[in-house]
Amino acid sequence: MTRKRNALFGLVLAALAAFAGPAAADTRTICTYDPAGKSGDYFKILEDLALQAESWGVTLEIKGYTDEETAAKDYEAGQCDGVVATGVRLQRFNRFPSTIEAIGALPTYRHLEQMIDALAKYEPKGLVSGEHETAGILPVGAVYLFVRDRNIDTVEELAGKRIATMDYDKAAPVMVDKVGAIMVPADLGSIGPKFNNGDVDACYVSAPAYKPFELERGLGSNGGVIRYPIAQATLQLLIRRDRFPEGFGSKARKFFADKFDEAIAIVKKAEAEIPERYWIDVGQSTEGFDDMFLNVRLELRDKHKAYDPAMLHTAAMIRCGIDPSRPECAEKKE
Repeated sequence: MTRKRNALFGLVLAALAAFAGPAAADTRTICTYDPAGKSGDYFKILEDLALQAESWGVTLEIKGYTDEETAAKDYEAGQCDGVVATGVRLQRFNRFPSTIEAIGALPTYRHLEQMIDALAKYEPKGLVSGEHETAGILPVGAVYLFVRDRNIDTVEELAGKRIATMDYDKAAPVMVDKVGAIMVPADLGSIGPKFNNGDVDACYVSAPAYKPFELERGLGSNGGVIRYPIAQATLQLLIRRDRFPEGFGSKARKFFADKFDEAIAIVKKAEAEIPERYWIDVGQSTEGFDDMFLNVRLELRDKHKAYDPAMLHTAAMIRCGIDPSRPECAEKKE
């Protein structure tokens, strides 16, 4: 009788297992920064990732943050298995991918696309640092200098001006010092108010921040946006490797690379929303900016160890591959 009962019990368990279907996917939390929160375009891309990840055996819970620092701190405290934040915010975890945002390293979206494609295709070891892995990179736009006085359109004219500066970015204070400007510590949460209230003469952000930060208030009738990229801002997905299945990072990087055109469309729409009257063309002044950018990169690579040499070299190869006539291509300093 006992044997029959055990056999029947086994059949019941087997039937329940079959009815239940495959085991539920593991749930992992991604703390995601988007200036517009859950309604933002970048948050929606992460929701698309969550849909795709189900087929990889992972259920992703996407938590929205409008404060980048809080998202990064929650990840550091172990409250998230992954975090989406700007490369500069994540540089303390791994300077290799954060160096994508190096000053002047990738002048156009074409340069940036080649870099993101290369990282997704070749997957260099630099994407992994200890327990952390960079599992995806999204473009969020060229970083432009917003000024309250549109007469400022050269490097020399920045001398003595107060610039809202990301105090957690090792590169920014060096750049500000190089041009003789005055650093005013800020972060993504305070840049808008400082610029709009006149506490600073200039700030630097990419176009998708223009509306959420209400920067038209600071630009007023006399301000402008210098139409020469300082750097390429990115949102990067950083994960704790041991919390995800083998190969998740590789699949996610390819997913984000395939989202490049969608993300750039968001950026270009935001750039088009900045009224044309605000844009300032620098003309022949670009050489001054390029020289300053190169000097800052070299100093941050050699003296401050803030930029990764391998990433700078890769960026230089991309620049010279697109335009071999650049003076730096013969000098080979990076």
